[in-house]
Amino acid sequence: MSEDYSSIDKSQLISMIHFFEKRDEESKKENGALKELIKELQETHKQDVKTQLNLMKSIDSLTNQVADLTTQNKTFQQKINDLLSKR
Repeated sequence: MSEDYSSIDKSQLISMIHFFEKRDEESKKENGALKELIKELQETHKQDVKTQLNLMKSIDSLTNQVADLTTQNKTFQQKINDLLSKR
């Protein structure tokens, strides 16, 4: 699409230039804001990953504790059964 700008007067051209300059500045601001948002999201993601890793470690630790307690309970139950059978 080719437009003939020769028919546009000087004030209209200046107005168009100002419009495009303003739009360019707005675009730069929007890009800056988006870059900041990306940085914030990346930091949030890093924190979420750390939190998830910590939660996984806690779950593993609790699972091991439950397994240990289950083993201890079985041992105690066996000792109780042995003592009751000796009566």
